[in-house]
Amino acid sequence: MTEKKLNNGLTVVVANVGDTPSMSLTVNVGHVNEPKLGIAALFEKVLLMQSTGIQAVYGGTITSYFTGFLNRETEMTMQKMSNLVVAPHFNAELIKTAAEDIIKHTLDRAPLPKRQMKLLYKHRAFGDANKVWDTELYIKSIRSYGVTDLQEFADKYMTAKNMVLVVSGKFVVPSEVEQLAEKYFGQVAPGKRLRVDNELYTGGFASLPAFSSYRQVMMGWDVSRLEGVAEANVLMSMLINRLERSFVGTDADVEVKIAGYYGLRTLRISVKSDIGGDINSYIDIVCANIRRIRTTLASERRMETSRNQAMCEKLFTFSQQQAGSVETAWQLLGRGQMYDINERINSTWQVTAHLVREVARDIFAQPLTYVVYANKPFYSYEEVMAKL
Repeated sequence: MTEKKLNNGLTVVVANVGDTPSMSLTVNVGHVNEPKLGIAALFEKVLLMQSTGIQAVYGGTITSYFTGFLNRETEMTMQKMSNLVVAPHFNAELIKTAAEDIIKHTLDRAPLPKRQMKLLYKHRAFGDANKVWDTELYIKSIRSYGVTDLQEFADKYMTAKNMVLVVSGKFVVPSEVEQLAEKYFGQVAPGKRLRVDNELYTGGFASLPAFSSYRQVMMGWDVSRLEGVAEANVLMSMLINRLERSFVGTDADVEVKIAGYYGLRTLRISVKSDIGGDINSYIDIVCANIRRIRTTLASERRMETSRNQAMCEKLFTFSQQQAGSVETAWQLLGRGQMYDINERINSTWQVTAHLVREVARDIFAQPLTYVVYANKPFYSYEEVMAKL
């Protein structure tokens, strides 16, 4: 992987990954750090209505524009991507069309319990963000923006220092990419890199009444500032394997993942059932497994399996061009540098059972986020804390 910074501050990264070339432009703004409710989504929609073959990837604190291309199309694709920045077109009719499309999509998804649970979880976990979800307010805000609002947004966020361009592909030539980036992005205003407040995590409890047989519980802990990343990766592999075994014979679907936003991340455990499962029994299983991983050293056989799985998952992430590009861009924008992937993978083999137990104690000592989609009775926040 090569990295170069243009004179205006734009970071250009070339990664020799993937048979088919791809390109992404990541901007350091999303719906968490947007200046006005919903304007990031509206701005992104208006841009994509003026282009073809580009998709948006959302990260809460960042937005990535991603596309694939053929080897002979590098310059054409670079120009197309740069047009999002240097030649956006805003007019009232286009903005209105984009707004109504977003509103229709919002209303279509509003009744979905899985969607509502994700929103509820994020807004409860990051309570200080003042992003309490209100569909009517969101729709009203989306409809209120005009040309001036979008132009001000572009002037502030679509600047060189606030963006990272990543080009991936086995046969991509770094020198060619850098020359084309200078040609098409070199005149973009430098601006400045905008920081995200990462002191937003609060945790807490919230619930939604169940209007169908669907049931779900989510439990999470802040890992935004986690130091032992390799240990945490091994811990997550171990935890999901143990939970899957514990839920054998039930209808429950269990998931362990890093969730939230780039720079604002949580370790989240989710258990869901489509046929009205017993939420409290699910919580008992999760809490028992967390207590075990905090207090008991894993066997060497379990460690070997968990280390291998964690390593494979990291390799898989960076073999996927979109996921790898977005992760690289975030690390550069949010942390100032990209970690060495090989070093991260190699360090996984050095993780011991003692290190896993220590990182488990660190993570699960953080304030708990606990949200439920079910009807009472279910455990209170205090009862769950006592079980942990």
